[in-house]
Amino acid sequence: VAVLVVCTFSVPVVAQPRVAVLNFENNSTWGYWGDRLGEAAADELVTQLFRTGAFSVIERSQLAAVLAEQDLGASGAVDAATAARIGQLLGAQLILTGSITQFSIERRSGGFRRLGLSVSRAESIVDVRLVNTTTGEIMLAESGEGRKNFGGGFFGSTNFEREFDAGAAQEALRPAIETVVERIASQANRFADLAPVTPPAQIVGSNNGSVYTNQGENYSVQIGQRYRVLRVIDEIRDANGTVLDRIMDQVGLIEVTRVLSQSAICTVVEGEAAEGDTVEAL
Repeated sequence: VAVLVVCTFSVPVVAQPRVAVLNFENNSTWGYWGDRLGEAAADELVTQLFRTGAFSVIERSQLAAVLAEQDLGASGAVDAATAARIGQLLGAQLILTGSITQFSIERRSGGFRRLGLSVSRAESIVDVRLVNTTTGEIMLAESGEGRKNFGGGFFGSTNFEREFDAGAAQEALRPAIETVVERIASQANRFADLAPVTPPAQIVGSNNGSVYTNQGENYSVQIGQRYRVLRVIDEIRDANGTVLDRIMDQVGLIEVTRVLSQSAICTVVEGEAAEGDTVEAL
């Protein structure tokens, strides 16, 4: 008698650490592109980091919206308190900050009569740090160096030389960024056990007496779950106008009546609830 034995194996799924990438600080002497050089470095790093498949990378537009709403700077200078606030708002366990410590472009050209050629060489060095949003601890620091050559030329009055815009800046920084990302990805297992950070839910709309929140099955929301409704009643700012703290009061209580994939429908049990209010599970 033949016996067929079927064996199944479960492969453990390792959660991808959730990372927010801030604009790099430009600490080089190259000021032609200004702040756009730091933006170009961050954009390229997001692209390269996403391609590794080792991290869940927050969209830059989503990060920018949160930073603007919270009056937080977009540069790489982040203290522990700012890192914690960004992490909580975005559900990010890690924040990647960085600086461009060296960037230069050297151009050489020559020609004969109406024909000319040019070669431009870009050199860059970048430093990055991964910050734990829960503890404020720098968990990793790496640097990368890269070089990129650009060719061009002209014939008569027609110029074929590459113009150095933000896209060219990103391209020039790419070799250094690739080196950094390779080193970060090789250590991704160090961050696999980080506890998830759940961002606070918000009321995003209402209709016919019901209110909608922006968390549902994706955050394991359950029917019957109740939330306190919190509203900002004042802000404390420093001399530069930066928000230090927001004072919040409870204005109501809501209960979940229906759960969708990324949202939930709730009824108001006590008090009131309006779009923009924060909700906190009991």
